[in-house]
Amino acid sequence: MLKRLAIGLAAACAFVAAQDSYDTIYNDIGSLPCVRLLNATGTIGCQSMDAATGVLFRTDTQDDIQQFASQGGLVSKYTVVMPYWLLTNANVDLLKSSHKLAAIIAVVNGTDPVYSPSARPTINISPDTTCPNCEFGLYSDNPNQYQWNPTGSGLLYSQFDFPIYALNTMDVRNTMSYNAVMQAANTNRFRGYNNFPLKALQFHAFMWAAQDAGTCLRKGWCTPVGGASVWATPSINITSTDNKPIVVISAAMDSRSLFHDLTMGVESSISSMVTLLAVAEALSRSSIPLDTMPNHILYTLFTAEAWGFSGSQRFVQDISTTIDCLKPNGASCTYPFYSDLDFERINPANIHAIIEAGQVGSLGPATPGTGSGPTLYAHIDNTQAAASTALLDQIVQVGSTVGNVTAAPNSTGTIQAANSDGVQRGLPPSSSMSFLKAQPQIPTVVVTDYQKEMSLLTSSDLDDSWDPVKTVNSIQLAASIISKTAWLQAQGVNNATMTPAQQQAIGSIQINGQLVSDLLYCLTQNYSCPLVNSYLNVTASPNPPTRLPHYTGTLYSQSQPFPIFAWSFLANMTRVQNATSPPVTGCSSNPLVVQCASDQYCVGDQCILTMTRYHDAFGVGIAMAEDNSYYIKDASKPVWVEATWDPIGLRLFDVTSPRSQKVELVVGVLLTALTIGLVVVSKRVIKKTLKTD
Repeated sequence: MLKRLAIGLAAACAFVAAQDSYDTIYNDIGSLPCVRLLNATGTIGCQSMDAATGVLFRTDTQDDIQQFASQGGLVSKYTVVMPYWLLTNANVDLLKSSHKLAAIIAVVNGTDPVYSPSARPTINISPDTTCPNCEFGLYSDNPNQYQWNPTGSGLLYSQFDFPIYALNTMDVRNTMSYNAVMQAANTNRFRGYNNFPLKALQFHAFMWAAQDAGTCLRKGWCTPVGGASVWATPSINITSTDNKPIVVISAAMDSRSLFHDLTMGVESSISSMVTLLAVAEALSRSSIPLDTMPNHILYTLFTAEAWGFSGSQRFVQDISTTIDCLKPNGASCTYPFYSDLDFERINPANIHAIIEAGQVGSLGPATPGTGSGPTLYAHIDNTQAAASTALLDQIVQVGSTVGNVTAAPNSTGTIQAANSDGVQRGLPPSSSMSFLKAQPQIPTVVVTDYQKEMSLLTSSDLDDSWDPVKTVNSIQLAASIISKTAWLQAQGVNNATMTPAQQQAIGSIQINGQLVSDLLYCLTQNYSCPLVNSYLNVTASPNPPTRLPHYTGTLYSQSQPFPIFAWSFLANMTRVQNATSPPVTGCSSNPLVVQCASDQYCVGDQCILTMTRYHDAFGVGIAMAEDNSYYIKDASKPVWVEATWDPIGLRLFDVTSPRSQKVELVVGVLLTALTIGLVVVSKRVIKKTLKTD
């Protein structure tokens, strides 16, 4: 017993001593890494096969980067710290050509003046391609399709064999990491990068990426990029055989950027998501109930859209296919897997019109000659222009009657046809393309804040903030036009043919500006805001969520906070009201006592009846096998997957000069040899003294 106790105490002391030594040498830093993804043809993103180490070297300007690349006398490998907006393919190539680069730290936002939001350039370069996702869009067969992002650098599709991490002072933990790294970099700068000891970072960024998506899935080293889309309709009794036309109101929910933990996409997707939710709230207050109208209204919020329109393509494929469920499980299907089969109620042949909200945050430079208010543009497919002309004319006409919907004084918004300048550009990258590839004759309009070029913030980590007046006004205008046009489409009337009751009803549809502001705040800064908390009670969590990324994530591997909120919000906006009995309350605050009926859901502490559902979103080129594994079914379609990885992190430590390291090595070898000699001699002495073999 004493022997075991002694061994245990010795082990504990050794562990404590080792931990003390580790804490003395290393300082673990919170990490925001660029990770590796794969498609049918190869890999993109960042990884390091081995632990990379580099002395911190601060570069604040383009001249600093040039100087680093050409500077002689640097004897180590270096981790270059730079502003995010200097992270370009040209600069990466320049740094690599110096043969001194170990890793890159990109500062997206910092407290130093050179890294603050005010220091960001007014003209940015989108890291996406010149036509994002166009290889999977409506015009993929057209070699001369319009380039909506002409200055796009394609950085997101580059492959880096070294770590690239980000710093962002978005919360206390990340601010501490920023301060530690910048203090270390400043120390090195003060020492001229030659007076040792210097501060260095060690990176652990090994990812199990294997060649391409198909190979990686076969080896079990990847998971499909995806999540959950959300669809909802006020028509609780919608069926595929009711022959009732459907008006689709659509938007994307996710975005992408180099650093997935930082992906916001305020202009890329959040503005469109907020627009759709504001439309649903406004339409829910129509004095003529939406479920009594001649046409259905269908809200669709798609995720994984930034990855080849995966969410919308999956949805369109499923509603257009007769599902052969081999393993039914009540209202769901185990194989092929579907959490529910209610999407079979939607008949794609009944889709009467599609109105989509694209980039509508007005975060780009103002268009000359458009006045003080926001200017929106309505895009149609020029190859099927006749099908959409009437819908386009109606949207423009509604826009002319909306008037001043904004909160800003003397600010009147407008909308015009994107092809009013005589140039037929077709539709910009949008979820609507997935519907039109299957049913090209559907009248479709995509509403954006640009006529010719997407925002320069498209897919950028700098797309993380919004203007409290300009952005809100633009979203209000877009939501007002879309909601009133959708209402007219659902009623099957126009302004000239409306009855007095219909005129009164459409007049009741007003966009709630405070709701728009609240949604922007909740989806960009604080997911634990009162609005979200009223639906999900997220503040009951020990660690209430705050600023969350809008990267879609991987399929089934994590919770999807934004789809969860969108589902709850749309469920509440499309709920069926029971005029004869009050709603049952207490289902979330007192779940042990209050249980909802089997066909009801608990939303905002009330049991409600709603036709709001989730829908799996991942590349249609990927299929699930019966054993729940994934494989590539069609490599010509979206097949994005994310690599699994070993624990990722970085740690800060002091590094001595190369000469000192050589001396330390020699001393270490000598001490080791001396120790071995002492052990051998001691053993012999003990044997001789104790007379043991």
